[in-house]
Amino acid sequence: MKNLIIGILAVALIGAGLYIFMTKKGHNTESIINTVNTVKLHVDCSSLESSLIGSALTVAVMNNGDDLHKNVEVRITAYDDEGGILKQKNTKFMRDLEPKGELSKIVKLPGKTAKCDCVILDSEKVELTE
Repeated sequence: MKNLIIGILAVALIGAGLYIFMTKKGHNTESIINTVNTVKLHVDCSSLESSLIGSALTVAVMNNGDDLHKNVEVRITAYDDEGGILKQKNTKFMRDLEPKGELSKIVKLPGKTAKCDCVILDSEKVELTE
């Protein structure tokens, strides 16, 4: 019985030391226990207007969640007719994205752009307190 208690205390002490070490290295509880953090943002870049001079793409980011987001960063990849990458461009929305809200902006791309792909790279989620 005494060995069992010593074993449990040793495991708890090692676990506590590992937790303290990882938090000092910049991890938080969510990353340590590997919980999934779902961000309910969606990006739409389907409205592409092409001309000989250049293309204009309207990038729209929608927030389907209940959290405020700041500094939303989107990577836009422009493709030509053969599917080759013409240009990759990162753009940042400096305005706040309200819960259930939408932000959009026009981005200039090369004239040969046939289609685009957009991916959300980063955002700062702000918990709303009531």
